[in-house]
Amino acid sequence: MKRLGSTLGAVLLVGAVVAQTGWAPLSREVERPYALRLQAFRSQAHTAIRPYSSVTLKEATPADSLLPHAALSVLDKWAGQNNGRKFRWGPMADASVGFDAGNDQGIRHRAGAGFWTDMDAGSKLNFHFDVQGWNERLPNYLDTLSRATQVTPGEGYAYGDAPNFTHYDWNAHLSWDAHKYINVTLGRGKNFFGEGYRSLFLSDEAYSYPYLKISTTVWKVKYVNLFSMMNDIRGADGASADYARKFTSMHYLSYNVIDRINISIFEAVVWSNGEENYPRGFDFNYVNPVLFYRPAEFKIGSPDNALLGFGLNVKAGKHVLFYGQVMLDEFLAQAVRNGNGWYANKQAGQLGVNAYEAFGVKGLQLRAEWNLIRPFMYTHSGTVQNYAHMGQPLAHPYGSNVEEFLAHADLVRDRWVFSLRASTATMGTDSVFSYGNNIFRPEIDRPNKPGGGKLDFDYRLGDYKSQTVFYTELRAGWTVDPRSAMRIEASYTYRSLNPPGSDPTVTHFVRVGLVCRFREQHPEQVVRYVLR
Repeated sequence: MKRLGSTLGAVLLVGAVVAQTGWAPLSREVERPYALRLQAFRSQAHTAIRPYSSVTLKEATPADSLLPHAALSVLDKWAGQNNGRKFRWGPMADASVGFDAGNDQGIRHRAGAGFWTDMDAGSKLNFHFDVQGWNERLPNYLDTLSRATQVTPGEGYAYGDAPNFTHYDWNAHLSWDAHKYINVTLGRGKNFFGEGYRSLFLSDEAYSYPYLKISTTVWKVKYVNLFSMMNDIRGADGASADYARKFTSMHYLSYNVIDRINISIFEAVVWSNGEENYPRGFDFNYVNPVLFYRPAEFKIGSPDNALLGFGLNVKAGKHVLFYGQVMLDEFLAQAVRNGNGWYANKQAGQLGVNAYEAFGVKGLQLRAEWNLIRPFMYTHSGTVQNYAHMGQPLAHPYGSNVEEFLAHADLVRDRWVFSLRASTATMGTDSVFSYGNNIFRPEIDRPNKPGGGKLDFDYRLGDYKSQTVFYTELRAGWTVDPRSAMRIEASYTYRSLNPPGSDPTVTHFVRVGLVCRFREQHPEQVVRYVLR
């Protein structure tokens, strides 16, 4: 992997005499001024592939400058409009205080600071760097999660002694337009495949990771090759040198069939770095940009974790999008038809609708979404090769064996943003045996069947004993800096968890202060496992 990175770095430095287009941060709040036009009827943007390039955002800018003046400064940064500067930078800050009136009530805080820089070197090469660190006392349910998993959701390892945790994140990329149709990016950060609030393919729930991304756009097709290195943090006690390394290789093909229909194919493979005495490293069998991984696995006799997904997006009217995903880890059609709950039938599905200017109301966005993930999805017999990074799932934050419904509403009035988030989810729990809820447990941990061996059938959604979590959040904020999505914001969160055999756990959390959404925040979390 080091050799691959050094070689690519040399190639990119040679290319610096020409130079480039950059990428926007992976933040729906920063993307918000462009989202309506990106999703509009007749738009050819491949909106399921995020982050967006500066070129994509530039093409989404209204010719009549209908965007609010504040939003144009975002375009100044990412598409290089108006000011013509080659080097851009800006601050990021979080400074909020809250009160948790839940089971362990008390004052909570979040304090963080950082900055971003973005530089063009000619017309084909772009460099970006951002860093931010935080010290915070989390609401009780997130504090419990950080103690169980050793990380703060999406923002890194939780250092320090509870109840105060310190954590940080940094992202960087070197982006090169190698050809009219091809972009090569070497970076550290996150990627997202899908139109939903959740993604069953690849989401931004987990921490940042190093990656190499090759994006090819021709005609109505966009094809992404994404190679990355990720970590299993169990047993390392926060020492990064002791993390168990694993690699992923992913393909995402997006095709705009007609103006209203987009179809996509996703595939991924995860493999471990091997044992200390028998290191495997990066497997170049998975570098071929056009192969399907499952045939490659059979060819090389590999025990690696391969997944396959399909997506369909349909536009209705001017600004309404219906979307769906199907993700397969293991699939046997006969077993599915039998309906006998075979443990190895690992599938997940998503259906949703996202509407801008809903019911003709300017600035109103509505979303409704359903996600279903069967038991044992994203798990693997070799647990290092599960579909996770830094103690968090790479897809849905609840992992596996869950059914979720969510609804969102956002109303924008110039710099004011009003938001409602609501979701309810039912999921299983585990006993001393695994019923497919903990993606960090091997499949062999299944219950024993009478007469010996492991129980292979009768695994249902919500087993072993189901629990339900309900989450809702109301936010009202005034945007200070749209480039980093910093706002003066007040919010109220209500959350209830109904675990089996116990009294409900209820959270009332009120927060006010300066909030930065340069990175997506992930407050909808449930403790489903403890990492040792």
